[in-house]
Amino acid sequence: MQAKLLGVLTGFFLVFASTAHAAHPLVSDDTGTQGVGGYQVEVNTDWLRDAGVKTRTATATLTRGMTETIDLYLDTPYALSQPTGFNDIGLGLKWRLFESDGLSVGLKPELSLSTGNQEKQLSDGRSGGALTVLTQYELGAWTWLFNLGTELHRYSSASSQDEYRRYINKASVGFTYQLDDQWLFVMDSGVQSHASKTEKKDPRFALVGLIYSLSEDAELDVGYKKSLNSTEIDRQWGLGLTYRFK
Repeated sequence: MQAKLLGVLTGFFLVFASTAHAAHPLVSDDTGTQGVGGYQVEVNTDWLRDAGVKTRTATATLTRGMTETIDLYLDTPYALSQPTGFNDIGLGLKWRLFESDGLSVGLKPELSLSTGNQEKQLSDGRSGGALTVLTQYELGAWTWLFNLGTELHRYSSASSQDEYRRYINKASVGFTYQLDDQWLFVMDSGVQSHASKTEKKDPRFALVGLIYSLSEDAELDVGYKKSLNSTEIDRQWGLGLTYRFK
């Protein structure tokens, strides 16, 4: 059954092969799933500043647990700064395919639907996709995360095809530390291919944040992301709310 499912996921990526979302404020995603019939709603917003220009984004994500190890999710990013509007919507799957003695590994394929307004530069103009390998290791209050993935961008305009890379490769490593029953400290760092074909320096970042448990099913989070070189966005603040239910 798992071998057949792996074949389907591989085919999904090759056909469509947008960024897979992670638990805000982290960039690295974990292997956790919602369980059969479980739902999760995430709403977050981020304030960005780069070269003196301020922008703001928001994202709402709905996740449903299909099995104990498989989630389906719908990711809807929205630009709150001019030009405003929805970006390309993401439809994806998270599959935890291995777990043993605190170590777990998952796959996360995502289809990016061309739903944004291309004239406002909120869309690539064609559907694309992404595939991320998720690795997680838990030891006491510590959880280590490692993500390795790639995105496929299919630009509809000839000028964008000439200017931007078709594939964006990504790697990130992060950790969380459970301070007490309510507070979770998070830290993350990563690098990805620069979108521009002419730029040789890949963007690098570091991030710190806190997640506060309001209850067993609800969390608030805050995070601060900082550039580690000149090609990454200078700085970014974010706030988020997560709620789980059945």
